[in-house]
Amino acid sequence: MKYFIFLFLLIFSFSYSQSKNFIGVVSDETSKPLESANVIAKPLQEKASLKFAIADNKGRYRLELEKEVKYEITVSYIGYVEETFILESSSDINVHDFHLKATGENLKEIVIKHEFKPIVVKKDTLVFDVNSFANGNERKMKEVLEKLPGVEVDKNGGVTVQGKKVTKMLIEGKSFFGGGSKLAVENIPADALDKIEVIDHFNEVGFMKQVSDSDDLAMNVKLKEEKKKFVFGDVEAGAEVGAGDNGFYLAHTALFYYSPKTNVSFIGDANSIGKSTFTFDDLMRFGGGVSSFLSGRKSLSNLSSFSNDNTDVLKNKSQFGAFNISHDISDKLSVSGFGIFSKVLMASRIENNIEYLNNTAVAFENKGRNAKNNAILGIGNVKLDYSPSNKEKWYYNGQYQSSTNDLMSTLNSVTNLGSSVFETINQADNVSVKQYIEWHKRYNKNHTTTFVVNQAYNKTTPLNNWFTDQPFLQGLIPLEKDDSYTISQIKKSEGNSIDALFKHYWIINNNNHLYTNIGNNYESSTFQTAEKQILTDGSVNDFALAGFGNDIKYQLNDVYVGLEYKFRIGKWVNKPGLYLHRYDLNTIQNNSDYIVTKTLFQPQWNSDYEFNNSESINFTYKLENKFPVANQLADRYTLQYYNSVFKGNALLENEKYHSASLFYSKMNSYRGITWNGMLNYSKKTKVIRNEVDLDGINQFNTPILTDNPETDIGFSGSFSKRIYRFNLKLNARLSWFEYSQTINEIVTINNRDSQNIGLVFKTAYKKWPVFSVGYNKGFSSFSGITKSHFQSDVLTGAFEAVFFKFWKYKIDYDYLKNTDNQKQSNSYDMINTSLFYQKKNNPFGFQLSVANLLDIKKKYSNKFSDYMISEQSTYILPRAIMFSISYKL
Repeated sequence: MKYFIFLFLLIFSFSYSQSKNFIGVVSDETSKPLESANVIAKPLQEKASLKFAIADNKGRYRLELEKEVKYEITVSYIGYVEETFILESSSDINVHDFHLKATGENLKEIVIKHEFKPIVVKKDTLVFDVNSFANGNERKMKEVLEKLPGVEVDKNGGVTVQGKKVTKMLIEGKSFFGGGSKLAVENIPADALDKIEVIDHFNEVGFMKQVSDSDDLAMNVKLKEEKKKFVFGDVEAGAEVGAGDNGFYLAHTALFYYSPKTNVSFIGDANSIGKSTFTFDDLMRFGGGVSSFLSGRKSLSNLSSFSNDNTDVLKNKSQFGAFNISHDISDKLSVSGFGIFSKVLMASRIENNIEYLNNTAVAFENKGRNAKNNAILGIGNVKLDYSPSNKEKWYYNGQYQSSTNDLMSTLNSVTNLGSSVFETINQADNVSVKQYIEWHKRYNKNHTTTFVVNQAYNKTTPLNNWFTDQPFLQGLIPLEKDDSYTISQIKKSEGNSIDALFKHYWIINNNNHLYTNIGNNYESSTFQTAEKQILTDGSVNDFALAGFGNDIKYQLNDVYVGLEYKFRIGKWVNKPGLYLHRYDLNTIQNNSDYIVTKTLFQPQWNSDYEFNNSESINFTYKLENKFPVANQLADRYTLQYYNSVFKGNALLENEKYHSASLFYSKMNSYRGITWNGMLNYSKKTKVIRNEVDLDGINQFNTPILTDNPETDIGFSGSFSKRIYRFNLKLNARLSWFEYSQTINEIVTINNRDSQNIGLVFKTAYKKWPVFSVGYNKGFSSFSGITKSHFQSDVLTGAFEAVFFKFWKYKIDYDYLKNTDNQKQSNSYDMINTSLFYQKKNNPFGFQLSVANLLDIKKKYSNKFSDYMISEQSTYILPRAIMFSISYKL
């Protein structure tokens, strides 16, 4: 460690001694600060790099210049004449103020001599010039984004800018595979990128931006001119080398064609190293098919198994293919679509040591589970975009989705009362059809109308079978004594929804808007279950006679009207709203009807204050009502798991809750500081929560509606500071949850809270190797009838360097330690490393990589609930030594 500290201090002092700060203020002739002015220092001698800065809200700028280098410093700002200052290499001057003169010309007549601008800041848009931050050694878009100030890319391909998540990914202004980020950042070659545009409050319909109040943050990738009508991309193939006999392999291709009228993309992947091509967020986007003007509905399909970037398994083989196309048929009509195919085969092994709290019958359970999962998914999506004029826009989007999910597992449960083995076979076929049509019309500068109709159909038909050698759930299910036990279950759910919205936007003047909403949401669904025991002599024991088996028809209609008034006071923008909802819930089961009719007011408020272009705060409040779904109302028994039975409650009504959020962000380029923080608050005054009856390891759950409030508070934020050629970042995630839980007819007030605080230090100079080290400390606790407390310590490190021009070496390290109530701890560490070689302008690249270098067998984690504490061991993929060859088109 002492050598590391010495090396760090040496690098720091060296970088400090070789550079000097040059500061000043940019203003107009009246000394008014010119926020976001571009300051560019061009070296007038070889072997020195160009420097740049952006003026903050006070007009201040700071340049880190190399000593003994002559610079031409130019300041530019739209609507003003550029000004240049020559700084001699021998000069001791370190302060200079710029006073720009207005051009007096219209914006369209301004000619800017210096095309190069590393960052351009507009009201809702940031534009990054890629060449200002990349050093040419990046292979994929992800590596470029990680070098942009204020931009972060997580391990799942999610992108955030100044703490706000990118929700829409565009390539040359057009949606890329539904707008997901992972497919873009991990597949688009870095050398194809020219500029990165970040657009806040993004709306596909240009004339709607002023009134739509979109929270979307879009990232638009501008390609280099030579890539705009050219096939580009790369292919890669690799196989396991060395002593391993696991048969690891990978094959990947990413091909792109972009032209003014037609864009085509294809991504294909097959691997056995646990790498998923897309994330759960991408999957939800693919599976969305819902207009952004309507709140999305929950899908009845469980597709999460397709999106796991999962090495925490014994085996993971995946095949993936995705095709995306968009074509401008005319100036008014364009068509786009994508097709997705995914097949995932996984084998997993998990062991749990469970301690039951306040349980008179069972003190512990040691549970081991081995499972095999085979999942297949297909999605087809088409979208039409029609613009009869620049004041009218039509959209149609249609999607078909089909999936199968087959699971086989063996579970061994050992308690102080005995042991049992359960084998399960689960088969599920899911079908979904979703479509919507949107119409937007701007009549004049004061009046705009939106009309949306959305339809969605879901059908799921899972078949579940349990096999065991011992009787189980005694007293909860009506088993007949047999030599072995086989339980068969059928679950069917089918739902159809139609949502419609008419919205009129009236711009009274620049400071006052009035929005009128009229809408209707309709949902109709059925939910059916049946369980039976298949005896060894072939006879059938139907559980229906003991209260099992559900057959419910469910209808919920929500008609509403609402007014939203948007007004501005200086920099403060407010939008209060009041909605009147009429809810009609009707369920039919067991030859009886249950009808609930309610008329409810739902107020909301949104408030924004923009201090300047780089600092703002936003507040949002809503009062909402949520009605139960069909399976919560189905009032006959349903077998859920080997130790769990569920019974719905036909008399449930709506939950009611207040939700509020506060978001703050600030970027001070002069000081190299970025702040952002999000505070969320939710309080339920009417709550649906399961009552739990415990008997040993067996659980009986039924939902009840209570007036016991639930309070949920969460905070997440980050602070980063540029320190010369380094970046220091502090992250924090805090949460607190208070709720009431009924267990064995005893009501307790429970509290769950967690705190995670992390620190990351990394180099931030493109000519240096990339080096980062981070530490995260986590605390989590639970208090109710009993108390539990856990701690975690996470240490991360990464190093990336280019040497001998063509070689790139990468290594990353993760260490995790968990500590429980009794101060007992478990830990593991992971190392992944790779060596890549590719000559400049040579299409072939070669890589040797090692995943799980230390050949760790399993990972550890701790968790707790209201009545148990569990230590979990998850077996993972063994060491994989791979050699791969890539070819860049």
